[in-house]
Amino acid sequence: MTRIIRGNGNDTDPAQGACGQMNTDAPEETSVDPEELVARLSAVPEMRQRSYALASRLCDLANHVVVMVINFIREKAILGDENYLRLYNGLLCSDTLELVLGRGRMSELVDAARELGEYQVVALLMDPPHEGDGDTPFQPYLEATLRDAPLGVRKAMARKPDFKIIKRIAKDQDHRVIRNLLNNPKLTEYDVTVIASTRPTSPMVIREIFNHHKWITRYPVKKVIVLNPHTPLSIALKLLVFMSAQDLHEVRQGPDLDPIIIREAQRIAEKKTEVQLVKELHPPEAEHEN
Repeated sequence: MTRIIRGNGNDTDPAQGACGQMNTDAPEETSVDPEELVARLSAVPEMRQRSYALASRLCDLANHVVVMVINFIREKAILGDENYLRLYNGLLCSDTLELVLGRGRMSELVDAARELGEYQVVALLMDPPHEGDGDTPFQPYLEATLRDAPLGVRKAMARKPDFKIIKRIAKDQDHRVIRNLLNNPKLTEYDVTVIASTRPTSPMVIREIFNHHKWITRYPVKKVIVLNPHTPLSIALKLLVFMSAQDLHEVRQGPDLDPIIIREAQRIAEKKTEVQLVKELHPPEAEHEN
């Protein structure tokens, strides 16, 4: 049984987040069993609920222990364990983590991850900055009539269940328009992959797709986001875990991708290859022979 021992120190943030408000008087724990944690929480059916349950469980742990637990979950997910993959999916809901832990605590966890050299955990805990509502993105793809249309008009168009309108408005680089479009019942997976693979594109458009619980569950969407050099580094690192060995090879050949992405793709590919070799050498059927 794997146990991670907690250190000393005051790790709550009473000023922000449900964690700080609810657990300031809770008794300190001395250790956590991540395997038991995953076995229990992976059974929670909905991704956001899993994220909330996990964040609530992490509240009372020291910052460096939280970092180690998150890294443990990620490394097991890389190896293809279904329970760990389900919980890792919950970790992708960083807005839920911030809601429970608070911004102050999230900042402390990022600092702790940096100190420990766990930069993959830093990526999990950080989000690219939001664009302000007053920002006007560059629109290289929209036809002239749409470029001149007010934002409100384009947002309304994105809601219309009309395939021709969807094709036109999908070229919009304003994340607020794309947010509406992603909820359009006539939008297809192919449409989303086209949006996510556009180059160059606004990082905030990628973020909207990443944060959409329906579309980010689709493997082709994950893949094109990882392969897009305009994807924020933190998002690409989060999604690398899900890539197949073949697609990791494609990532490693990406000439425009960040070197950090390429190095991590190499590391994950090596781990997955090692696991596959072990399975081939020791197939489950062999246990039942004779």
